[in-house]
Amino acid sequence: MKQIETPLTWGLAIGLMISLFIGNLMTENESNIISANLNTDNAISDIFQKNCETVKEYDKAFCNEDIDYEKFYATNAIVKGTTLGAKDSINVKDRKVAHQEMWQKYDFSTSQPLNLLPGVNPETKEMDGSVRTYFNLTVTLTENQKSITIPMYESYDFDEDGKIVFYQFYGDVTSALSSLSEE
Repeated sequence: MKQIETPLTWGLAIGLMISLFIGNLMTENESNIISANLNTDNAISDIFQKNCETVKEYDKAFCNEDIDYEKFYATNAIVKGTTLGAKDSINVKDRKVAHQEMWQKYDFSTSQPLNLLPGVNPETKEMDGSVRTYFNLTVTLTENQKSITIPMYESYDFDEDGKIVFYQFYGDVTSALSSLSEE
């Protein structure tokens, strides 16, 4: 057997023995908790990935002016916009009307790929399956073909069925739309 000759080697050997000792002290319950946390993290990650796909599909449907509202939104969903003069929040029925009015005048496209990020529970600060996204929105006024691109931020919260229950968006949409009508 080789002798341990340097202080660094001694330190590494002692550190290894301490970690093995502490590892053996871990109870079966503590080991189960760690395993459950890993499984929960994987489950949340899977839910987040599924919800990201929903956001991508919703973005595409919005730009194609063809949203299946029943597919994407829960019946009690709330939409919070930030356009000047907008209500604090609206329901899906009102959102549908707003979309129809916008699509009559404007065409929309978004930068791809969307920058999709996980959202967190505001109380626990843990991932919760919600999705945040940053992108550039290009709006074109169809009557004169003038376009403007604005940075946007959106936040999507989902129910257990993967439907949107809360959606909010931020961007200077009011100014952008006004600028397209100016001569």
